[in-house]
Amino acid sequence: MDDLTSNIRILDDNTANQIAAGEVVERPASVVKELVENAIDSGAHAISVELEDAGKALIRVTDDGIGMSQADIVIALQRHATSKIRTAGDLFAIRTMGFRGEALPSIASVADVTIVSRPQSAPLDEPGASVHVAGGSVDEVAQVGVRSGTSITVENLFYNVPARLKFLKSNSTELSHITEMVQRFALAQPEIAFSLVNMGHEIFASRGSGSLLDACVQVYGRDQARNLVPMDLDRGELRVAGFVATPVALRPTRTGQHTFVNRRFVRDRAVMRAIDEGYSSVQTIHGGKHPPIVLMIDIDPALVDVNVSPTKTEVRFTRDRDVFSAVYHAIADALVQRGGLVPSIETRWTTGGQTTPEPAQPELMAFPSHPPATVQRTSSDTWSPGPSSYERPLRPSPGDPAAFRQEVQERAGIAPAIDDPFASEIPNAPDPPRESVPHRSELTSLRVLAQTRNMYIVAQTEKSLCIIDQHIAHERVLYEQLLKGHAAQSLALQHLIIPITLELGKREAMVINGRLDEIRKAGFDLEPFGGDSFLVRSVPAQIANKNPEKVVREIIDEIVEKSASRKLLVPAEEVLITASCKMAVKAGDPMTFDEMHALVAALLACDNPYTCPHGRPIIVEMSNDDLDRKFGR
Repeated sequence: MDDLTSNIRILDDNTANQIAAGEVVERPASVVKELVENAIDSGAHAISVELEDAGKALIRVTDDGIGMSQADIVIALQRHATSKIRTAGDLFAIRTMGFRGEALPSIASVADVTIVSRPQSAPLDEPGASVHVAGGSVDEVAQVGVRSGTSITVENLFYNVPARLKFLKSNSTELSHITEMVQRFALAQPEIAFSLVNMGHEIFASRGSGSLLDACVQVYGRDQARNLVPMDLDRGELRVAGFVATPVALRPTRTGQHTFVNRRFVRDRAVMRAIDEGYSSVQTIHGGKHPPIVLMIDIDPALVDVNVSPTKTEVRFTRDRDVFSAVYHAIADALVQRGGLVPSIETRWTTGGQTTPEPAQPELMAFPSHPPATVQRTSSDTWSPGPSSYERPLRPSPGDPAAFRQEVQERAGIAPAIDDPFASEIPNAPDPPRESVPHRSELTSLRVLAQTRNMYIVAQTEKSLCIIDQHIAHERVLYEQLLKGHAAQSLALQHLIIPITLELGKREAMVINGRLDEIRKAGFDLEPFGGDSFLVRSVPAQIANKNPEKVVREIIDEIVEKSASRKLLVPAEEVLITASCKMAVKAGDPMTFDEMHALVAALLACDNPYTCPHGRPIIVEMSNDDLDRKFGR
């Protein structure tokens, strides 16, 4: 055996470190991530990131944390050296950002690294330490005068690994990745002040005020932050909090979605699916759009495994169904209960703080024949509208930032601060009080006043004037009734003396045969009559005075068209959406006061009284203060 030559060898430390670097150091942003995580774990209150050539030439991360002694620095450069865990059991209760002990030696193996640090606990006359590492080997150790904290400089990244160097992208691309990384940290750690500088120019800065709303303004900008509503759901060992965007702020990509588990940025498919389904449960999303969101999941560390990948962006939950449910309901509740689905008609501000009057509508209001009364929530009110055509609802005008500032603070349940994220928007304008958009509790006081243009119901709450689109309000009522299988109780059926015979094409017949149950659920007694023929024996009574055959054909045509465009059978709920749209009262239909009262009462009994099944807003609102400002009060 002694004469045999082994083909298996143990790699030297430098090669092993370079292999580890390949797992955790992909680009300059990876270096920034590892160094900033260490700075956060050091208890820093301020962290700065300085770059040259987007990190290709230099990355310097400086913090005011607890610092390290010379001995600590030398040990930290060894593989698997860490102060954050002691035993394997600690891996199941990780409370820090880093814990593997791979970052520093891995980075030092593919770059020139200089670490300068001084412990906060060191005597005032004790100097700090400077350690320089080249190619993974310590070649200089010195004492230097330096303040408490740590500064790590990484130069010439991948200088000794040209194969990795050539795969780096342009400076703008690499800088974009770093900026996104630092912004994530600012959202996850709003109590820490972050700054990012490239070639002497500040790219991003956060104030470290401790307010997540403040951090959202600095990351998303004021305009986008106006469209965020707070969410908070606490289930003991699991809490979901943060902000989610209203429908007006949907984006075509997920770039605005930031999800964190115990303040660690993660990408989890189950969480993403919970976001999509929670949002779509109350707001129909078309065209593959996604809501910006800052999602904070706080969970017992024993219930989550963060040691899944070297980059630590993937996690594994022991109770993933509980996490899915919490995220789903936190988003849905935030949108519905906090008024995130109700657009506001607000005063427009000029630079001088004066209001710009809205153009007056020439149409007159149709006042009800009975005095206004407070609408009570009930699901028993039914009524039959007359025929007309459909028109789109009015679009809300943009709001003023000063009013929005207080609105967001009220939604979030925080007191106005002297130093807040919107303070610089209108420095000389007064800060008028702002009523929040109508939540469910406020809608209970809704009073019907009138109908305007035979399209909109005018009503009021104690805090605002509300305008309700009668067509999509009725569409929402019908859809929820059909979805819950209440058609038999809530929709009167009209049996036809002479059934309607429909002769359909092959494709139409195939689609309709696949969705007969849903069409019947919508109140249409449709049955096959041989070949591609169908009989309609009864229809909802409320369309009997229109043209039942025309309504049925419109529903069938739309179902077939949607199935053809998607190249698959239209979803079952889409049949109910189409039917409710075709059966609902139309724009242009005059309504009596009793009809308006019954419709609004039925709307308030809905699970989601804010948007129609297609996603359009049902209610727009103007606060009393905005209305008063329009009249100069």
